[in-house]
Amino acid sequence: MIRKLFIISFIWALLIMIVCAIPGGSLPKVSGFNIPYFDKIVHAFLYIPLTFFLGAEFDLSNKTYLRIGGPFITMLIIAAYGGLIEILQGSLFINRSADIADLLADVVGGLAGLAIYHLFFKSFFRRFSTRQR
Repeated sequence: MIRKLFIISFIWALLIMIVCAIPGGSLPKVSGFNIPYFDKIVHAFLYIPLTFFLGAEFDLSNKTYLRIGGPFITMLIIAAYGGLIEILQGSLFINRSADIADLLADVVGGLAGLAIYHLFFKSFFRRFSTRQR
């Protein structure tokens, strides 16, 4: 099961990179759709599934130190990945800009993903994981 979660995490991380690399001028503009800080909400929601599956990977690991340190390691990965994307948006991606508030939204999404996993899905994943072995 762990390898499946890794593949899902990797694909989702690539999806985040692709979405964040879309040139700014190519992003759709919808008139009459004016939600304050909508881009920050999108950032947070992009990172919820990534963190959910990363957290599950570490939680289901056979190594005790990964299970115990998993939430901390997961958040380090999320912060580093969000920071990398912001650096790329500021320096490489076309018509994009780096924004510390986007990184903060990524981390908030990460915390939400971990909370969702640990509060609602941890026991299900553990039961499912033990059946697969």
